[in-house]
Amino acid sequence: MSDKSFKVKAGLQIPSVTSANILTTDSSGNVSSASVLAIANGGTGQTSADNALNALLPLQTANDNKYLQTNGVTTQWNAVTYLPPTANSTSSNITLASYNRYFVDTTSTRTLTLPLIPSVGDEIQIYDASNNALTNNITVAPNGNKIQGSVQDLIIDSNAATVYLTYTGSTYGWAVN
Repeated sequence: MSDKSFKVKAGLQIPSVTSANILTTDSSGNVSSASVLAIANGGTGQTSADNALNALLPLQTANDNKYLQTNGVTTQWNAVTYLPPTANSTSSNITLASYNRYFVDTTSTRTLTLPLIPSVGDEIQIYDASNNALTNNITVAPNGNKIQGSVQDLIIDSNAATVYLTYTGSTYGWAVN
């Protein structure tokens, strides 16, 4: 829609805006503005999109490489942290937990069961700690989910193997690297 000129009755008052001297009307009824709309009056008090966004966000000074988080009431900048997976040694058949590294004793065959209800992005790392998976395989059971798009066990049968699993969703399941 193109800009349209219009006139209003001389002396028209728009209380929340004219009281802050944002809009004025002259004796001919022309409406004009000499400044920007303040935050208190529903604006940002800024003249550019970048400045408007910065005016509305929490203070950004000293918040490089942080992300904006809300708890539903307030908003704040938080540091991005990387928590390395927890290291576990196992010499038994167990159910795995996401965000863990498992150093598997392969002096006997092992069956490791993936989590029942994984979330997209969950990761698990499995290591042949005894360097004997060729003889004593590590079986990774899908627990009703898919591994590489199929509901079948993953067999780790290479000595000193390292396997990274990432859950990609129900269609493909656990991706193996």
